[in-house]
Amino acid sequence: MDKCIDFKPIYLPENKGLGNALREAVKNCTYSLIARMDSDDISAPDRFELQLNQFSQNYSLDIVGGNITEFVGEPNNITGRRAVLSTDSEIKKDMRKRCAMNHMAVMYKKCSVQNAGGYLDWPWNEDYYLWIRMIERGCTFGNIQANLVNVRTGDAMSARRGGWKYFKSEERLQRYMLSKQMISFSRYLYNVAIRFAGEVVATNSMRSRLFKFTRKEYVPDNSKIESKDNICGSKKKDYPPFSVSMCVYGGDKAEWFDTALGSVIDQTVPPDEIVLVVDGAIPESIQLVIDKYISLCNAGGG
Repeated sequence: MDKCIDFKPIYLPENKGLGNALREAVKNCTYSLIARMDSDDISAPDRFELQLNQFSQNYSLDIVGGNITEFVGEPNNITGRRAVLSTDSEIKKDMRKRCAMNHMAVMYKKCSVQNAGGYLDWPWNEDYYLWIRMIERGCTFGNIQANLVNVRTGDAMSARRGGWKYFKSEERLQRYMLSKQMISFSRYLYNVAIRFAGEVVATNSMRSRLFKFTRKEYVPDNSKIESKDNICGSKKKDYPPFSVSMCVYGGDKAEWFDTALGSVIDQTVPPDEIVLVVDGAIPESIQLVIDKYISLCNAGGG
């Protein structure tokens, strides 16, 4: 395998939260386009190609996302789909009610993110807060009507999206939008009431059922994926260079992390660079995965 991807681990001495780790990742990305990727999800093989096509067709775009599927246990056990609206006007209108971008499925212009202040330390809502500030800066949003990432879910995720701390983060965000006149007072009250019911009043099992209720039925994409012999496919030259931003921390599972990295490399259009922020201390099992991809991306000598 030729050397085609620059794999760059960046080690932070202690865990200071996802917002700070993401900020560090963006800062260290070399290229003007950055794809976001979580450490336990699986990107569709043509994800980056689809997103790069959108940027090439519409230069005014600042961020492109898409739909996600959700699975429990095995990746083929898909339980639903979180669909998002397509156009800039639709997304900005929907943003008044909910986070209208799937964070783990976005690709954005580095300068657009940094001009909006970048990621900030806003627990559980780093992405939503960033999108709102990008809207304030006049950025243009878009979503592809394709399933770009298969996302690992379950009862643990439902539990994380509940409780007083989570609700307070959500309420602060709604208050911020109200202060910027992005939503009316009546919309603020409605949004906060819905979140209080779902995040504070509801039990974890009730919240899990509510999440399933808000998801759409999974419909497989009909597009065919073009196979390639290695990560240096001939189509690479047709697209601009881009980075992938990832974060991993000690609580992640090495097996899931390995699968996530594999899905980033095994693309019809693979990235030129993977910037991995290691957020604090990690177990040996995760370090072994990092070492594996350092060797893989340097195989062949270039």
